Amino acid sequence: MTNKTFYRQKFTDFQKKVAVWVSSHYANLAIFNALMVILVLLHSAKYFDPFWLITINVIIFAALIASVFLLGAGSKTLFIIALAFWMFAGMMRILGINVWAERITIYVFESFFIGVLLFLFENIYGKKK
Repeated sequence: MTNKTFYRQKFTDFQKKVAVWVSSHYANLAIFNALMVILVLLHSAKYFDPFWLITINVIIFAALIASVFLLGAGSKTLFIIALAFWMFAGMMRILGINVWAERITIYVFESFFIGVLLFLFENIYGKKK
């Protein structure tokens, strides 16, 4: 088996797993996407502007929390998200876009913090042997 065939097979297996997961979480995905669209629209309209600012930071935080409850994201998933944000922040820093790098590091902290809390919750109240 060549590398090309091996990777094609792995990609096909991954697509099948994603298709099965999506079909079992279809309603949760719809609720998650509707929540994100509503938050972005409320942010754009500045609906609660004088009382509660719906910023991009709030939207990212809500997405992380909603992904735990609606999509079943575990601590490992949130740590991977934190790593992806961290790498993206590093790339922004290298490119000299320091404002966005600082903003993305806040998202790293948020996802890492929620991941640590979820990790502790999973290990304290998780599966008993």
